Amino acid sequence: MKKVILPALGLLLALGATQSACAQVNFIRMGMNAATLAKRASKSKAQPEATPQATYQGQSFPMQRTPADLLPKKGAEQVTALETELDRCHAALLASPSATICTPEQQAALQTALRNLAKVKTDNMPVYQQEAAFYVAENTRRQQATAPAPATN
Repeated sequence: MKKVILPALGLLLALGATQSACAQVNFIRMGMNAATLAKRASKSKAQPEATPQATYQGQSFPMQRTPADLLPKKGAEQVTALETELDRCHAALLASPSATICTPEQQAALQTALRNLAKVKTDNMPVYQQEAAFYVAENTRRQQATAPAPATN
């Protein structure tokens, strides 16, 4: 009888130890997952939750500017150059409801700044493109509004 009970007891103890070890491993995994999630949450809180919006004559468009202390190491010069062009366009937009926002040379400079920033692959590229597109569209609208109507015979 002892020969049967001792191996069975040993087997039960071994299974219990295995289950305990598995539980400890699972507990460690849960802790690691919680730490990873906490780290992700802190990163997402450091970034703006939504893109700031500006409005002009009832139209909304994105307008994001990066504070100097948050500029990326890679591409800081390109971000600054593009934001400078966008600021110039925004100032012209607000200066007059009918004046040209950008000359062809200024529009070319804006496009060049967008291309240069695209080369460094920033996360904010779509926001900058949308803002630039708004200024170009508004500039086109203003030019069409001030253009003389074609003469009809």
